[in-house]
Amino acid sequence: MRSARVLLGALALGVLFTSGFALAAGATVSLTAEGPQPETVTVDWGDTVVFSNGDTVDRGVMSQRAGFESGVITPGGSYEFRFDARAGRYGFIETGTRPTFSGVVVVTAAGKVTLTASKKIAPYKASITLSGRSTYAGTPVVIQLRPAGASGDWTTMLDLTAAANGTYSGTIRLTAGGRVRALVAAGQVSSDFADLAVLPSVRARVNRTRVKKGEKVVVTGRVIPASAAASVDLEERREDRSNWLRKATKTVSKNGTVTFVVQASGGRNHLRLALKRGALEPGFVAAVSRPMLVVGT
Repeated sequence: MRSARVLLGALALGVLFTSGFALAAGATVSLTAEGPQPETVTVDWGDTVVFSNGDTVDRGVMSQRAGFESGVITPGGSYEFRFDARAGRYGFIETGTRPTFSGVVVVTAAGKVTLTASKKIAPYKASITLSGRSTYAGTPVVIQLRPAGASGDWTTMLDLTAAANGTYSGTIRLTAGGRVRALVAAGQVSSDFADLAVLPSVRARVNRTRVKKGEKVVVTGRVIPASAAASVDLEERREDRSNWLRKATKTVSKNGTVTFVVQASGGRNHLRLALKRGALEPGFVAAVSRPMLVVGT
């Protein structure tokens, strides 16, 4: 059960604003011989409602749906309850009266949360900082990711808590691209989405850097992670040209390795491996290996 306690005397509630974000609020209901005043109050998620005894005899309040019961509230005393479950209407009854009076607390989820990523594209397993601000200070912020190309469930990446000024920050290591969001108010309020992508690593080497024109050159490479692309291109830039041309294409193995055997061109030429957009899996961006000089004599 969420925290609730009886207070002696009057309890003053206010609204605190920091950088435009409301951090605390609430409402007060007076329990009287004529029933609760007012009968209906509206509060935001996480706000506290104070039920004060405005009569000269003992009163009380209870709500089956909200899950609280004050017990006896003496004249001038108060009972508070924090509404941090789902938004909706929570009926309550004033006890100690004949007939029994009832009222309603309407809980909304009208706050907001922002989300900013330190990088939108990052190398495989690189750190990305996710930060933002929530109107609900001191309450949980959940960071979730849905893999790129998927339409199913979201995966929780971080469980954070907003600071006293509403800010939060956390770090993830990006192994797959996708869409991230921040959730507050028990998952009822979401930030705007942020799309993140992974830059794969492409490593390559040649078995010989100086060969006779037409002789075979073996190019071996590795894609990390292996799931980044279905295939990889071997590209060549000849010394008399400024653009790269595709020389061959191979399927990436399950462990990410790939091997090309090609004939050397004449002159000073460069080879490289390239992951192109059409071969990439969702959530990954194009990447190339470092160029390798091969001299065909």
